[in-house]
Amino acid sequence: MKRFRRHGNELHRERIKQDLFQFNKTVEHGFPHQPSALAYSPALQLMAIGSRSGAFKIYGAPEVEIMALHDETAAVTQIHFLPEQGQLVTLLDDNSLHLWKLKKSSDGLSMLKRESHFELKGQPGAPPSVTTITVVLPHSSGDVLFLGTEGGCVFVVEQPSFREQEARTITHEAVLQNVPDDYRSRRSLGSVEALQENPRNPQQILVGYSRGLVILWDLQASQATHHFLGDQQLESVAWQRDGRQIISSHSDGSFHQWPVSNDRLPQPLEKTVPYGPYPCKAIPKITWLATKQR
Repeated sequence: MKRFRRHGNELHRERIKQDLFQFNKTVEHGFPHQPSALAYSPALQLMAIGSRSGAFKIYGAPEVEIMALHDETAAVTQIHFLPEQGQLVTLLDDNSLHLWKLKKSSDGLSMLKRESHFELKGQPGAPPSVTTITVVLPHSSGDVLFLGTEGGCVFVVEQPSFREQEARTITHEAVLQNVPDDYRSRRSLGSVEALQENPRNPQQILVGYSRGLVILWDLQASQATHHFLGDQQLESVAWQRDGRQIISSHSDGSFHQWPVSNDRLPQPLEKTVPYGPYPCKAIPKITWLATKQR
């Protein structure tokens, strides 16, 4: 026996469902979906997590959670807190930089507001890789950002205006001036893989290139004072906290300790393959922590 439905009743029922069970997002809480970037500020004790959707969240004390969303739908690839400013910079995978500031609204609630955004422009006709940002280093002065690129140059932009300081750009030619001819001829610099400020001298920064070369760049003299000639693809670099040594990790699973001395072309103090003796997986990130003797 066939049963016949009355379409009028079905339409009325659907309307009731929509009125009773329609959900609207009023608040978002918890860990973000598809995280893609992470940053932490020891001074502010805040952690920021970016996602592939273009959203990012800031977490602090229990029940402290602030969310912001870029107008662009590109993924957040890097987040950096600016030193002691209550501001942070985000890098998206469309190569755009965005400056955000923590503010208080009229009702006393903390919120994130985007102050400005910036895209690094190259010379007319230059390939996109020349200005594709790979590394961002906020300087401790809070005045500038150093932007390492896939093309191997390091650009300097002012904060908060994002005005480029072209005269301070670290170019290939300046880097290779005092490199031995045999080293220079057998390899190119590659992309910038690391930028690290000297913890004891803010006028010096380390610049690491993917093909293995690491330089110590003097910001006042605008020249490289030391060249660390690595023979393996570079993954990461870090300072010892007293600024007397650096450590670099490489694609063959090794890490090298280098002295920062009067020698402009120092040799590594030690080469270690912790899971060797044969080459193995790369060490993509390395840091140097000090221990205290009790």
